[in-house]
Amino acid sequence: MVAKFFLITLIMLGVTLSTTALSCRRCGTYECPPLPADCPWGTVKDPCFCCLVCAKGLNEICGGVWNISGKCGEGLKCVKDGGSDIRSFIEAGRCQKI
Repeated sequence: MVAKFFLITLIMLGVTLSTTALSCRRCGTYECPPLPADCPWGTVKDPCFCCLVCAKGLNEICGGVWNISGKCGEGLKCVKDGGSDIRSFIEAGRCQKI
């Protein structure tokens, strides 16, 4: 009985921590990091849609849950291997020419 309670508590803790990792603070309540002097592929909004960040370039890793690995620049799209199911939403891909 104690082992079952401990297991359930551990699972709930893991779920809580993983959802916290994907939460965004309200825009305007923090300072955005400065952009580099040059973003060769342009700029895009970060996963929280608050700050501008450099877009990913050709063959760079992109996508992932909530686009946490970044978004591709102009003329590129994030190509994933997972097809059209939930794996496509979760997995990262690579920026390829359109």
